[in-house]
Amino acid sequence: MKKGRDVVAAVFKAGPSWMHWLMLALVGALVWAVGTFVDLTPHVDEDFFFSAKDPQFRQTKEIEQLFPSPSQIIISVSSPDIAGQEYYEHIKALTEKIKNLDTVIAVRSLAAGPKNFADAKESPLWRRLLIAENQHSSNIIVLIGGKEASKLVVKLEKVAKEFDAEDFRIRLAGAPYVVAMIQRNLVHDFAWFSITAVILFGGAMLPIFRSFRILTGMLATCISAILLSLTIQVLLGMKIGILTANLSTIVFVLTFSHLVFMTSNWRNIACKRGRQEDLACDAYCMTLPPSFWCMICTSLGFATLLLVPAKPLRELGFGGTIGTVVAFLCAYTIYPWFLRWAVPPKSIVAGTKRYSPFGARRFVPPVLLLLALTFGLGLGMGRLNTDPSLLDYFKPQQTLRDGLEYVDHHGGSSPLDLVIADAQGRKLNTDDAYQRMWKLQEALENHAAVGTVISLPVLMAEGDRSPLAFFLTWDHLVRIMERPEHDQVAKSFITEDHKEAMFLLRMVESGRKGYRAGIVDELRSIVREHGFEPVLVGDIYQLQGQLAKLVEASMIEGLEWLFGIFFFVALIITRSVRTPLAMIISLSLCRFCMLGTAGYLNVPVDIISAPAANVCIGMAVDAMVHLVFAVRRNRAVETDVWKAWVAARDEQWRAVIGSATIIATGFAIFTLSNFPPTQRFGLVVVFGTMIDIAATLLVLPLLSAGFWTSAFGRFRALRRRLG
Repeated sequence: MKKGRDVVAAVFKAGPSWMHWLMLALVGALVWAVGTFVDLTPHVDEDFFFSAKDPQFRQTKEIEQLFPSPSQIIISVSSPDIAGQEYYEHIKALTEKIKNLDTVIAVRSLAAGPKNFADAKESPLWRRLLIAENQHSSNIIVLIGGKEASKLVVKLEKVAKEFDAEDFRIRLAGAPYVVAMIQRNLVHDFAWFSITAVILFGGAMLPIFRSFRILTGMLATCISAILLSLTIQVLLGMKIGILTANLSTIVFVLTFSHLVFMTSNWRNIACKRGRQEDLACDAYCMTLPPSFWCMICTSLGFATLLLVPAKPLRELGFGGTIGTVVAFLCAYTIYPWFLRWAVPPKSIVAGTKRYSPFGARRFVPPVLLLLALTFGLGLGMGRLNTDPSLLDYFKPQQTLRDGLEYVDHHGGSSPLDLVIADAQGRKLNTDDAYQRMWKLQEALENHAAVGTVISLPVLMAEGDRSPLAFFLTWDHLVRIMERPEHDQVAKSFITEDHKEAMFLLRMVESGRKGYRAGIVDELRSIVREHGFEPVLVGDIYQLQGQLAKLVEASMIEGLEWLFGIFFFVALIITRSVRTPLAMIISLSLCRFCMLGTAGYLNVPVDIISAPAANVCIGMAVDAMVHLVFAVRRNRAVETDVWKAWVAARDEQWRAVIGSATIIATGFAIFTLSNFPPTQRFGLVVVFGTMIDIAATLLVLPLLSAGFWTSAFGRFRALRRRLG
């Protein structure tokens, strides 16, 4: 240990006095290089839930190969009289305008498909596809090419704004539109709230540390860690995605934690020693071991996400692992030069010991109350909503949300694909199959969660309206609809061997009761009841249901893995069982309080806000490791275990509370976002930091030493009294 300190001291002495200015220059160069050459724009496409290699996505890809079809944007146009000629003329002009946009393959509307409104109303196909049940609005179905629709959405919004009027209200929906809106919100929050959060972090640091030099060093180090982490991720071929857009704030917190404890140790050494010489070197050496183990715990915790099939969670695991290592390296290569430059405030360089208000109190009643509260809140985890509606990604009573809700109420907004086959393996191009599929069509339409259903029998019923169709068999009709002159439309609904057929469902998101996975299982049962077998199920609705399961598993099973890793590391650090167990119990308080409260308040836990629990637990892990190392240092001079904990708490409480306060202040800015998942992410972190403080400073010392020493002391006193 002494040899290592001598090496660090030699490096500090060898470094020129202007080393901190060189670090600032390098940070400035890094900011310029990243801003000029690296694309830090968050990217979201329709496949953001899973990658093509994921098992959950495999069925969706198989369906796309069997029944190739372009993505759809739904434009709902409401009016008091949708059967009137004026409405029809406006729909016709709007349809022609949309047809001329880039990446638009085709458009279907009352003016592009059926002959007129009356024809659409009589048609089994166009009635379902274009006319809302209340007959106060009709749909324009825009078929688009490619997965990246954000540029087209901007153009469609301009066209919609041009045609929108009091008696011609235009609303957009569909999976590509929702994805584009999520990306837009992420880009906005990534650009503005990350910068604002850094400013707030800095504003909260200055009054606590009372040093402009320390503030400059902390901001320079944290910004460097953020930019390096994102750059490494991009250079390795990974785009900034739906979760890694929040990676900048996570890396900031990871870096900041190292800096706070290093600075706190620097102040404590100055307080005890009363001189400035070698303060930075001693603080560096004192903080490095616990910081190293914090980095190991956090990086392994992120690495467990690499085993999860969901692409966003894997991306977060990869980016988080990189960010954890980069945060540690930046903290111990950049910041120490600023710490050497800084001068401790005169008020603390007094050579006298500082006393905290905690003293030697064990805080038994507050801890017991907190444990009871945790038990009660933990029961709320059973109510946790990890499968929120797509509508919950947007604020209520806003134009975007209102439009999505309108479309959702009148035909559904989330697509689901069902591929069926006859249970006996028979072909589906027979009259008997036609009749049974019609009954299945009606049964699916009667399900509360299903909006519109388009299928092979609906398509054939449309073909059956032809005057000559009376003379044709079902098989003949199918083959006619497969010909090029009819756009081979039947190939989108039945395979070449005529043994598998597609049912396209638009699912209703608002008012949904139960998980998507359960609803999909109900639809599978309906298919089987009508003599068919559900061969494949896919698209956005099913993928979201699968994602909900993985989010729940990552929040429960994933945190258990994190606790297991931390327990093993704590055993190495403490060389005992009691303290690691106390640390796991203390961490469980954070977990049960956060998730249980979310369950009771029915706060949606989506893929974006879910990692907030990991951030809070990661902060608690850092604080506990530093506190335990402080106990080890004080055990060298204190024979009594509880007194060593009291001294360690007296030494570290300012760092724990100061760090949590600054982090909560920075994350509080996310509550002002217009994107609800970002709001929820910020709120959970703010709430979690408060629990972290109590768990680290009150619960951990009592469970690790205070309770036992108090109990043993009373037992020894009772023995003396009796004997």
